[in-house]
Amino acid sequence: MTLGEMIRTKRRELGMSQDDLARYVGTTKATVSRWETGDIHKMKQNMIVNLCRVLMLNPELFLQREEVLMPDEAAVIDAYRNAPDGIRMSVRILLNVKEE
Repeated sequence: MTLGEMIRTKRRELGMSQDDLARYVGTTKATVSRWETGDIHKMKQNMIVNLCRVLMLNPELFLQREEVLMPDEAAVIDAYRNAPDGIRMSVRILLNVKEE
């Protein structure tokens, strides 16, 4: 999940519109839309602080340059990594993922 997708997901989970989020963090709806689509990659520090406060996000997410995992996604990956070989093979078959 990209950072923009995470912002959109958290905003929706909290029942906020783009207008609501913009008002809470002190920006415009257009800027929120651009964050969510990935058009803005550098954000001012005060915006990151406000966004994290409002959406209850960890500010460290904004330091990452790769896709961000939601907690449930990270839990699935950890469970897969710790599963016995047979379970991992079953998951790969179920998801049609070829082993490299």
